[in-house]
Amino acid sequence: MSGLETAIRNALEKSNRANPEIRARIYQSARQALESGLVKQGVTDAQMVAAQRQRLELKIREIEGEERSRAAPAMPSPSPLPPAAREPLAQRAPPSPAAPEEASLLGGAMRDDAGDRAPGSRAFDGSSLDSLRAERDGAPAAAPQSDMPAGKTRKRRHRFGREDTILDAPPERTAKPRRRRGFFSVLAAWLVFFGLIGAAGWWAYSSGLVQQSLDQAIEAASQSTRNQSSGQQGLGPQVGFSADWLPIFDGTNIAAVQASAPATMEPVTTASGAAVRLASGAVDATGDIAIEIPASVLGQLAGQTSTIALTVQSGAESGVQFSVRCEFASLGTCSRHRFSAHQEKADALFRVTFDASAAPGASGRLLINTSVAGESSPVLLYAVRILPGQ
Repeated sequence: MSGLETAIRNALEKSNRANPEIRARIYQSARQALESGLVKQGVTDAQMVAAQRQRLELKIREIEGEERSRAAPAMPSPSPLPPAAREPLAQRAPPSPAAPEEASLLGGAMRDDAGDRAPGSRAFDGSSLDSLRAERDGAPAAAPQSDMPAGKTRKRRHRFGREDTILDAPPERTAKPRRRRGFFSVLAAWLVFFGLIGAAGWWAYSSGLVQQSLDQAIEAASQSTRNQSSGQQGLGPQVGFSADWLPIFDGTNIAAVQASAPATMEPVTTASGAAVRLASGAVDATGDIAIEIPASVLGQLAGQTSTIALTVQSGAESGVQFSVRCEFASLGTCSRHRFSAHQEKADALFRVTFDASAAPGASGRLLINTSVAGESSPVLLYAVRILPGQ
């Protein structure tokens, strides 16, 4: 503490020590120097910090007492006012605006230290401030005149007070400015993005997805062209079939349908027309229901691809799965096709291809089984048609 005391006394020697404001600034600088020294030395013990602050305040009190004793003889005693003039003057005089400013200069740093000091130090702070304020308010004429005009002095005093107040405030962390991304980083991000898109496209092409989509589109377009050229209007019962379709079963020629136990067949009439109710009692071949195909029709199927259409509807409250396969005498057989019949009347179509060019001499059969899912659910069969060569 001897170093701070020496620094305070040297500063007073080099300055206008008779001015209380200048002395207050020197004391405040000493307080700030003490705080900086404690931070640099890494002193974090609260009791040690409070003890250092208290020692400094006691030393400041001692020096201030010496300075006041030195300046006391030079101060003229104020002439007493008449009793009649004291009360109006006290009523008219507003509170001195310099008092809060001087309190900020002398005790700004002491506000934050009040909780860490002993109770005796508070009495010292209040008496020091009150005595200094009384000295300034009671004898303003004794203060030495400065070469600077009054207006500039007030401005300087205000400026000093504001700076001291700013020094008392705790430092705030300033927001770190956000760095802008450089041109090359943005360019690299775009290159990575387009590179990923290119890799995904190459993978789709090499895996065959693109070629498969193209083949499906070409096949659909060619099928539409063939249907238009052949006069086929559609594959649904709402659209109808052209005259090129050969009728095999129309719902009334029950003789073309053959069923043996455990399969059953029953002619019915619905709002959509005549039909036959088919129900297979077994999943294997014993539950197949046969639809006879005349030999004259099979002769038109030889050596080409043809289309077979079945107009069906579910005979139950839900959808029914059924299968269709064919046995066409010397032409051969076709693979098993699986379909679903729903509550609405619809067409089930599939294609068959026979390489044999010789016309068969006997009739063939379409075999239908309605117990594909393991349950014997009925299916309504309205019609069977064949379109040769398409």
